[in-house]
Amino acid sequence: MRQRRTVDDEFSSSSTPQRNGAAASTSTSSPRRQFQNFDLWAASLCLLVCLVLQLELLGYKLFISDNGDDSPVHGVQLVLNGGGKEKLMMAVSSDKQQQQKDQPKPPFQVHDKEKEAHKVPIPNKQPTPVKQPTPDQESLLSYEPTKRIKKSRLKKAIGESYKNSFFWKVFEPEKIAPPNSSDDLPPEIAYVTTLTKCGGHRGSIDGAAVLLHSIRRNSYGWIPMQSQSDSVDFDSSLWPKYGGKGGKYRYKAYVIVDPQASPTIKDKHGDCARFMQSIGWTVLHRPPLVPLFEIPTGEASSGQSSASFDELLKAGYIGVQRPKTGDTARRPGEHPNKLRMLMYNDGCCGDTELLKLHTYGLVGHELAVHLDFDSLILRPMDDLFDVMLGKQKDDKVVESLSIAKLPQSKPVDFSRPIDAAFTRDYNSVKSPSPKSPVGYQGGFLIVRPSLTVLERYRKILQRGEFSLNPRKGWGNKQGGFYGDATFQGIVPYYYEDVAPPGEHNELELDRCIYNQMADNPRKSTHKFPRATPLDPQVMGYSDKNKCRDGRKDCRDTDCQRTHPKDSITTHFTFCNKPWDCSSGLPGTVALDTCLGLLSEWYGVRRELEDWWLLPRNEAGEATNDVSFSQRSFYWNQRTIDRVQQKRQGSLQPDVYKGYCDGIGESGYRNMMGPDGLKK
Repeated sequence: MRQRRTVDDEFSSSSTPQRNGAAASTSTSSPRRQFQNFDLWAASLCLLVCLVLQLELLGYKLFISDNGDDSPVHGVQLVLNGGGKEKLMMAVSSDKQQQQKDQPKPPFQVHDKEKEAHKVPIPNKQPTPVKQPTPDQESLLSYEPTKRIKKSRLKKAIGESYKNSFFWKVFEPEKIAPPNSSDDLPPEIAYVTTLTKCGGHRGSIDGAAVLLHSIRRNSYGWIPMQSQSDSVDFDSSLWPKYGGKGGKYRYKAYVIVDPQASPTIKDKHGDCARFMQSIGWTVLHRPPLVPLFEIPTGEASSGQSSASFDELLKAGYIGVQRPKTGDTARRPGEHPNKLRMLMYNDGCCGDTELLKLHTYGLVGHELAVHLDFDSLILRPMDDLFDVMLGKQKDDKVVESLSIAKLPQSKPVDFSRPIDAAFTRDYNSVKSPSPKSPVGYQGGFLIVRPSLTVLERYRKILQRGEFSLNPRKGWGNKQGGFYGDATFQGIVPYYYEDVAPPGEHNELELDRCIYNQMADNPRKSTHKFPRATPLDPQVMGYSDKNKCRDGRKDCRDTDCQRTHPKDSITTHFTFCNKPWDCSSGLPGTVALDTCLGLLSEWYGVRRELEDWWLLPRNEAGEATNDVSFSQRSFYWNQRTIDRVQQKRQGSLQPDVYKGYCDGIGESGYRNMMGPDGLKK
């Protein structure tokens, strides 16, 4: 803020020669004498204007009227209303105290040192914590119509919901072609991921390409790269160490897209889906099971509409059938939109997370696997698929299966097919105990598709039986953890509380083997879940003597110490994203595990690019061998040169395979888009 000039300043400035071509004063009289010759009335008016401006600037945006509304009262108004100088200065002092209070607390000292440590390839201290929301933070996002920022958020949510709904007035979901069934071919497994937005860092789309290749190289028909590249000089030491020898089951890859990321959008927001289509994903547009907000009847009735839009009108909106009484009824004083806004802000992606439920709709496949972009398949899941389909040859397969044996794990009947396989997210539990509700981890779910189950999820959303104040979740049972209002809460609510008893046969898997996140089974003194530090004093936090699953001893689920060779799938959450060139949690016991998993991801990317560089093999044209499909994606010499340039990163080539120059997303070298299948 500019400081107020004094009269003496005016005197001294008047003696300074004028610039910008103006002639300097030639008067020989003193500056004070010149000032006295000025019009005193004009000078007084100028001083008064300056005073008013200073007061206006001091009072701007500082005061709120005493009647409790949001209308600002400026500093000048406060003085004119009789507040006086004393009240003005008290308000200014109070505002300064509030600004100091609002400033974020300084992080642990180790985090300040981390900035210097990042100058080396692999720092020796824990990086800045990832801001994963906790239940306490989520409660702050609950909607109450008391401030303008909340009202603005509501307006935005309603607008997005309307736009999504009206997209389906002229658009119908794609029909799925039935798999090629034959006695000579194994079953085809559906692999599904979801795309809700396109923008920001390009690395997540690289993740979709790497995920697809990890599926391909561990499925039926794949020929190991060593056999495919005999005539090409590739460095196979940079390829992944695990898997890559094919598998027993065929695959089909689907991406379920939200309308705001549709490939029909011609601008950059449709680029992600178009890229995924070009490399082998089948795009599926799917509407919400139930709109977040009610569709305006006036606009809905105009013109013709599709069957999907009519179905959305019939479904109503989330909570349209919410009970009027009981534990899950809306409490007195609870705003009607509070649940819907809670879902809009829930977890990583809000209510669009519920698109994952359309995995149940792929009824042409015997099994469907949902994986997030930041997942990777290390080895085939053949034994698990055998058991879920009831095709295991003997009990040895069941005995070798990595099954969770935790307080909430239910007994499984292996004499009949299994309907769902999942891992639980124990890291999101607020108050661990053997009976605390635990969500299903949203990045990994295997189900037997069923339209009946999909319709039951629609009924759950229409009833909206999610308890708030206190936040006990779906059915007053499944809540109080990260993502509880959407996918991670509604899925366990269905299997454990809604589905008819005995109808389903669910299997909780060992989370260190499937969906491995290298997480610490114990709570930490840090406010976020953290890996066990090697030196607690240096890191600024330590483990608590309390297991996240409520047991006293949890050494059998210490995923941060599980070697990558023992895991089957991984999920880059705690180890951070590969396209952020993660340092792998240095200073903790999880460092070796994270670097091993990250190295596998970069190895799969390297193998994928080498596969796209292979010349087209005419001998494979007449076969159904997947190893010969979508070959020769890099055939333009300019593209090939750029691919080689992208591999010159300097950061630890043995881990990052040349794709990183430094720690952080700015150090990542993204993939080159394919030239397309050469004709």
